[in-house]
Amino acid sequence: MITKEIINILSNEVKEVFDFYNKKKLRKSNKQKSEDISGLLETIMENNIDGAIAPKLDKEPDIILNGKPVEIKTTNGDSWRGGEYSKRGGHFVFVSWKLDEFNNPSFFIAGIDLVEEDWVKTKSKNYYATTYGKKQLLKNIDKVIFYCGKLNPYMRGKTQCIGLVYKDASSFKLDSLFE
Repeated sequence: MITKEIINILSNEVKEVFDFYNKKKLRKSNKQKSEDISGLLETIMENNIDGAIAPKLDKEPDIILNGKPVEIKTTNGDSWRGGEYSKRGGHFVFVSWKLDEFNNPSFFIAGIDLVEEDWVKTKSKNYYATTYGKKQLLKNIDKVIFYCGKLNPYMRGKTQCIGLVYKDASSFKLDSLFE
């Protein structure tokens, strides 16, 4: 679904948009940048994947691929939040991003099929969002499709730690994207 070509286009468009923000002295929060990256990826997928439609409506999935829902969740951290519409089942694409000082992005992108019960519910009565993080990805690694980057589990003493390994488009080799 998420190919090297799509990631290359996304990288170029993210750099272009964020360079524009800098040129115009527009300050964007990481949440706003994540929303922009999600919007760019939706459009790129619609333009490059046969059968993909990006409705661009909150009540609809981010992508409808051959009639099936695909949700894109984007963060610059290692845990993704889902709102009311994450409660529907489907394929979820989890994107985490980093920028270097020149707005060149690096990505971790993974996909997994989920249902509402897979999401971790908040313990707060005042906050509605659910989360899905790197721990859940590692726990379900046999169901995860790694489109870009990978998980790096390691031990720190007796504690299990998990890092996200990011890749930038310039580091892709033809056969190594999914390693």
